Amino acid sequence: MLESTIENYLKRYVEKLGGLCWKFVSPGTDGVPDRIVLLNGRVIFVELKAPGEKPRPLQLKRHAQLRALGFEVVILDSIPAVDHFIGELIAHCNTRRTSTRTIFPS
Repeated sequence: MLESTIENYLKRYVEKLGGLCWKFVSPGTDGVPDRIVLLNGRVIFVELKAPGEKPRPLQLKRHAQLRALGFEVVILDSIPAVDHFIGELIAHCNTRRTSTRTIFPS
């Protein structure tokens, strides 16, 4: 199975739930995760791989940087992995309410 097939499946599934699944590119910074999933107040960086493939050392470094800042990073390498990830997102969405807070400078 191709990585792009898994990526498209993830994107469609997240959007079906009402979330966003943006392609993440950062000019000048290599190794960033492929996608950013935004759903119910959560921001999750997603690295997609073909089955059996592992992240490159630079990708692992970027994952560690994001995690050190408190962000969640997941690596998905199959349709069942996406299904499991989505199941966890749905469970989390059912237990969390988001609030909107706007801060204006004084």
